[in-house]
Amino acid sequence: MDSLLRLVDDLPTLETAWECEPFVSTGLGDLGDVFSLETAERLIHSSLPMSAVRLFRDGKLVPPELVLRNRGSNPRSREKLADGTKVAEQVAGGATLTLEELQNHSPEVARFAAEVARETGYEADCTAFLTPPRARGAAPHFDLVGIFLRQLHGSKRWRVSAPVRRLPSRARPVAPSEVGEPVLDVVLKEGECLYLPRGFVHVGDTTDEPSLHLSIGLRGVTWERVLRSLLAGAGERFEPLREVLPPAFSDLDREALYRERVELLAKHLADADWSRISLEGLRAEQPPAAPAPGSLAASLRRPAAAEPAPEAAEPPPAA
Repeated sequence: MDSLLRLVDDLPTLETAWECEPFVSTGLGDLGDVFSLETAERLIHSSLPMSAVRLFRDGKLVPPELVLRNRGSNPRSREKLADGTKVAEQVAGGATLTLEELQNHSPEVARFAAEVARETGYEADCTAFLTPPRARGAAPHFDLVGIFLRQLHGSKRWRVSAPVRRLPSRARPVAPSEVGEPVLDVVLKEGECLYLPRGFVHVGDTTDEPSLHLSIGLRGVTWERVLRSLLAGAGERFEPLREVLPPAFSDLDREALYRERVELLAKHLADADWSRISLEGLRAEQPPAAPAPGSLAASLRRPAAAEPAPEAAEPPPAA
């Protein structure tokens, strides 16, 4: 559990809190071998695809075309790439940068995500959030996966409220009236990590210093998905389940027929070897030194002028 212990300071506490309540781990040490400010700097100047880059300011999505790289000598290229200089300018102006699906763009993050996945049995998706001082990126929202927010640089204040709905399966905006009193109000510092079960409403604001944190989302398979997969094979096993409902002119007892078929389904589920189901297949079906002048790191040290806004116009990434 070496990698998981870089996210939590006590596994029994995590087991107790799993999908139930948030908590903070401290004294976790450095995670620079996985991701850092310098890594973020290098990535944004490496012609990342626009699908991996999003920017938020005051809770609203920055139009992607503002950081789109000119096609240059290859105007027929269909791949849209991010312009690192334009991205840095947006961050200098107070925008939060998110680098999504980092495991697809950084070997170090990919290794760490693979280790966390082995230790938990869940698919791990990593996103970095880079926010200048006194700024807010995404508005209050919840995620559909459990997440670990690992602070890598600077600090960030998190206010966490109870879920609007426990264990949600669909994303939707959170209205200001639905944000309750915080159940947790904490300033995360370097070497600390916040575990958030899915559904808990949260919002982060930087303090007087910039912030870089890594979000590790864990995507599991619900019992609903397992049962639905088993039910899909029930019709092949039991002929009565392939029958259509009785026609309107029939005097057959539909309620009795329904109860008979429920008993067939119960027998099918009781006898099924659910451990042989491909969890990977089910996941796929479910709805990731001193800075040089002018660098992204230097731009983070400039104060942001904008004030946070209450709502997001676009669904934010897992934060």
